[in-house]
Amino acid sequence: MHNTFSKKERLCSQKAIDELMAQGTKFFSHPFMVRWHTLPKDAETPARLLIIVPKRRLRHAVDRNRTKRLIRECYRQQKHKLYAFLNEQNTSIDLSLSYADNNLPDYHTLWDKTEKILDRLMSEIEKSQTEPEQ
Repeated sequence: MHNTFSKKERLCSQKAIDELMAQGTKFFSHPFMVRWHTLPKDAETPARLLIIVPKRRLRHAVDRNRTKRLIRECYRQQKHKLYAFLNEQNTSIDLSLSYADNNLPDYHTLWDKTEKILDRLMSEIEKSQTEPEQ
């Protein structure tokens, strides 16, 4: 697998974003609010990502852009675990990471937090796949 973050892996469609916000499952893992929504396997990629850094949290555009760039980089380098898991589960997801801290993050902190989020996300997906439909 290539260690890239292509256009196909980004969540850009307004319809898909609205569906994720309305129907997605969410959890909070400091400093991120994570929303995810499972899709049928016929999607182009196993996961599509939306990164949100609100102006309310970081006032300067420079800080927001840097934070988004760091989050993208951490995800890009760790997504192989998530992709392997999703291929094994024969599913795909839309994923949103909303930064919810007022301070600028450093790379190593984001790396650790992203790793924890991906691990928790995989356990949440596995739990939702094994629960009986109601």
